[in-house]
Amino acid sequence: MSPNNNKLRYHFTYKNFAALLDKYEYNFHSGDIVAGTIFGIEHKCILVDIGASNVGLLPLEEASLHRIEDIHKHLRLNEVREFFIILFDQETNQIILSIKKVELMKAWKRIRQVYAENVIIQVLVIKSNRGGYIVQLDGLKGFIPKSHLISTDNKQNLIDQTVLVKILEFNESQNYLLFSLRCAYIQQNWDIFRVGKIVQGTVYSIQSYGLFVNVERIQGLLHISEISKTLQQALAEIFCPGQDILVMIIHVDSQKGRIAFSQKGIPNLSSSSK
Repeated sequence: MSPNNNKLRYHFTYKNFAALLDKYEYNFHSGDIVAGTIFGIEHKCILVDIGASNVGLLPLEEASLHRIEDIHKHLRLNEVREFFIILFDQETNQIILSIKKVELMKAWKRIRQVYAENVIIQVLVIKSNRGGYIVQLDGLKGFIPKSHLISTDNKQNLIDQTVLVKILEFNESQNYLLFSLRCAYIQQNWDIFRVGKIVQGTVYSIQSYGLFVNVERIQGLLHISEISKTLQQALAEIFCPGQDILVMIIHVDSQKGRIAFSQKGIPNLSSSSK
């Protein structure tokens, strides 16, 4: 063995290992994600070895993004996990860790990917309020406004059910996440909601500017300018709620869940008129 190899072998003896660990511990910083091994589960925190000279502490409230009933079932001794370093302070010898933040980062990464790919996902409905439903996805809470439900969902209790949705909007810094059942439903039934298709709908409400019409559980607008008749009367004198009418789909906004109808160019409309 060469003299240089002997020198290296002597330098990395067990006696000097602790000193070397201290020397290179600058590699750990607050904000890093590191692997660690759980070696103790105590009343208020979990003890973790991340390879530093001091013990890492995982507070129970940082153990998961989800609610934990029994920490011993969620985490086990000698289990290796990823941890986010909340605090690494060499002066006070404090190392505070989080699994919750790792899960949060992964959840938002999935949100960004799903939104970019424009795909349908499944969420769990957990609460309702006047404006709609609060849902959960990977530990994140989001909201489905009433305007983005489909017709029968306004009358159903969806709590504790899983539903298919698309992401409308999100803001990671503000923890804001908005979903749409309508957009997912339209995408799933693209053949029904195809531009140019003539379908039968039911008048839901009458406004001065047009009719809201339900077609296959989706409500869309038949604007007054798209009604075939030469109107000499108010719409309420020609149509009534619950009336079946024929309409043509002329516009579908799959990103916002909006549909527009027309009656122009549909033959034999007299059979569906009041």
